[in-house]
Amino acid sequence: MDIKTSLAKELKKRCTTLKIGEDERFSAASLANAFQISRNTASQYLNELVKKGNVVKINSRPVYFFHRQVLEEKLDTTLENSVYESMEDLMRTTKRDFEKMIGYNGSLRALISHCQAAVTYPDHGLPILIYGPTGTGKSMLAHLMYEYGIHQGILDKKSKFIALNCSEYANNPELLTDNLFGHVKGAYTGAENEQAGLIQLADQGVLFLDEVHCLKAECQEKLFQFMDKGIYHKVGDNENWYRSSCRLIFATTEDPQQALLKTMLRRIPIVISIPSLQQRPQVEKIELIYTMLMMERNHLKQDVYISNLAYQALLDHEYRGNIGELQNAIRATVANVLVHQGQNALRIRLLDLPEYLFESMNTLQTKNYDQEDEAMIPITDLNKDRKSKTPLLQLYDRLLETYHTCQSEGEDYHQIITRCKYLIQNFFDLLFFRQKYRSISSNEDYLLKMLDKICSIVMNRYSFTVPNNQIKIYSKAFVEYSKNATDAMLWQSFHSQEVQAIQSVMQEQYARDYSVASEIVDNASLNLDIKMDDFMRVIMTLALIDTEKEENNGRVGLILCHGYSTASSIADTANHLLGEHIFDGIDMELKISIDKIVQLVEDYLKRKSPIQELILLVDMGSLEAIYKKIHLSNCNIGLINYVSTATALEVGHAIQHGKVVQEILRDVKNSFYLSTHFIEGVRKEDAILTLCATGFGVAKKISELLKSALPKPVAMDIIPYDYQSILDHGKEDAIFSQYNIRLIVGTLDPCVEGVEYLSLESLVASDSIQALMKHVSPYLNAKEQNLFEQNIMKNFTLSNIVNHLTILNAEKVIDDVEDFVAQVERALHKTIDATVRMGLYVHISCLIERLMLRQGIENVEGIQEFKAKNKERMDIVRQAFSGIEMHYSVEIPDPEIMYILNYL
Repeated sequence: MDIKTSLAKELKKRCTTLKIGEDERFSAASLANAFQISRNTASQYLNELVKKGNVVKINSRPVYFFHRQVLEEKLDTTLENSVYESMEDLMRTTKRDFEKMIGYNGSLRALISHCQAAVTYPDHGLPILIYGPTGTGKSMLAHLMYEYGIHQGILDKKSKFIALNCSEYANNPELLTDNLFGHVKGAYTGAENEQAGLIQLADQGVLFLDEVHCLKAECQEKLFQFMDKGIYHKVGDNENWYRSSCRLIFATTEDPQQALLKTMLRRIPIVISIPSLQQRPQVEKIELIYTMLMMERNHLKQDVYISNLAYQALLDHEYRGNIGELQNAIRATVANVLVHQGQNALRIRLLDLPEYLFESMNTLQTKNYDQEDEAMIPITDLNKDRKSKTPLLQLYDRLLETYHTCQSEGEDYHQIITRCKYLIQNFFDLLFFRQKYRSISSNEDYLLKMLDKICSIVMNRYSFTVPNNQIKIYSKAFVEYSKNATDAMLWQSFHSQEVQAIQSVMQEQYARDYSVASEIVDNASLNLDIKMDDFMRVIMTLALIDTEKEENNGRVGLILCHGYSTASSIADTANHLLGEHIFDGIDMELKISIDKIVQLVEDYLKRKSPIQELILLVDMGSLEAIYKKIHLSNCNIGLINYVSTATALEVGHAIQHGKVVQEILRDVKNSFYLSTHFIEGVRKEDAILTLCATGFGVAKKISELLKSALPKPVAMDIIPYDYQSILDHGKEDAIFSQYNIRLIVGTLDPCVEGVEYLSLESLVASDSIQALMKHVSPYLNAKEQNLFEQNIMKNFTLSNIVNHLTILNAEKVIDDVEDFVAQVERALHKTIDATVRMGLYVHISCLIERLMLRQGIENVEGIQEFKAKNKERMDIVRQAFSGIEMHYSVEIPDPEIMYILNYL
């Protein structure tokens, strides 16, 4: 047996026993080693086998060879070529059914699952309507449904796929009817023979009706009987019924609700909307361009090259005709090249593109580009760009993989967070490294300034410190996200359940960090017009965890310094040297008041709770003024004046060794001769206040509803209180000296600075349950938290609220209020949001009771000016309220109408 025959036999053996793929054992070098011959000799023999068609060659690096017969058997296909540019090109030729459609596992994933359902539904499938702009691939999708049915054994292999474009018969509905249903002999003049219709020809197969919106109403109606029972009459024969089991697929470019009869739409259970090319992710557009250029290459049997500028122009253009227009643009481009160039290779330059593409090239109009811009790229290299994911999506994949791996190996959350944070830091380092080699754009500069403001607001709200260098890093991360937003949202849709599971862990284990991260992401999304996915909340939470010590022995350190980044720099240095996060730093303005400093410390204690002891290190002799002001804190505080890095390290070591505050103060005083002071905390019980502007009785009922939702008594009181007293005195009210007020729940916000408020209507609409859970969950285990949440949803239904808050019949008053809201909507030509509607129901119900008790608001500042500007709208509300006035013998004052209109 000669060497060539032996090589073929060995390759066949390897292809039979090994998995087909990028494996070194399919290379010429590996086969040469097996026979102790040179790699060049083995390569020569293998290429001769390729020319004979016995072996398939993959032109990758290294080059792979496969025995053709075995390869075709394993892939269950017949290969047209013997040479492929990559394994991906080979596998593409073997793709079946929906896999042929670019985006089948991406943006088209959900609609393809609907197509599969329509085909597989017993016994004869379900009618389906594909809706989308011209050129999006509706016809291809319909044909792939047919192929899928064949390969799944649902449709007979001999069955047909028949397509009919209804627009061709838009002005001749009789001819369309004849083509669809067929006719009998003598049905009309010229009908000399009986003829089968398309419905009969497509029996057991698929009938695809494109541009179905062109069907006249009478044609649609004639389809009803067939869609309902699978029977129909031929033209000229109204006595006999004919049967067909064809599956119906419709397609339209028009809005189905406007173009089709409602009775027709009711008979189409599945309606899918196929996105335009502009709505699809960039990665799919890249794949489409690559695939189309490869088709031209294979058709012309010439190598194809494209310049950077031409490729970018193809990629950037907005194709109103979608995929069809993109295909035409590429074909026109190739035709232009063939006219002006030789036959050796196709070299596509910018000026070879169709003229209409230049209209969208605003960025190129005044650009002077060099030769590098017009350097020729082999189109096979475009495939490499398409295969490589962006750094952001690589981070997403690695974080998810790391999380699952850690869980399967039984690692605790601290280990999981450490490993995930390492990946995030690498990602941040990459962004920072890239920035060194290019200038900051005006957009990025704006983003940095905006994010700095957002972080400042959030830091003040949560007494949370984010160093300035971290804000710069986050801004780069958001810039990177904005460039990959579509692909990121697509990734999120594929992994939604996994992301939700990780989110739940973040909320449970790192509640405060998650709240801060969510607020930063929400504000960035709102102010920068970047819709961010939920996984960005997870990443931001992981990034922020490092700025706080998550586990402490009841003692934490806070550094307060005047000046830009002074406190945060000392805190960062100390934490780094200690190898643990001990200190937070708050940088203060030079002219900040002592009251504001005290407020910062008080807020910090609330957000950091629970804390047993706080060591507060301050600068520039601020100690005396601060300790005289702080007297309401619920933990022991040790103050140390004239902070330095050395002092912070001494205090940090003491905290690590579990020393109490008084010991730490004594050691610092002896070592550094600094002035210190100790403040023993006043222990105050946490509490939630319930308020109602209509009276104490309602506040008490709200309190009862909250208490009854708790599965067990907790160390946090829920206190009904006088609304007017809180409105008048704010935090100076006596209740704040007796309790640590964590939250206010009520019917009207008293606007107490630093205390979160939840409206009753937001609880009814279930919008604020998580905000409530944030304050209650520290007192409950996971099972009890779930039970509390269920009880809240049950207690705070609209009818239950109205029953508890008023003396009125809930069912009757809700009907009356519903009528009132409906009249206002009609008269104002306004659709009221569901949450606002819920709030109105609660407010109007309570208002009726107040008016019955003669407690309506009679006067309010600015009412006269409001009446002058809004007379017509006030009349509308008064007219709508007239039914309630008659039923309950009440009269609505102008200030109450003003409040309702302002609420709307």
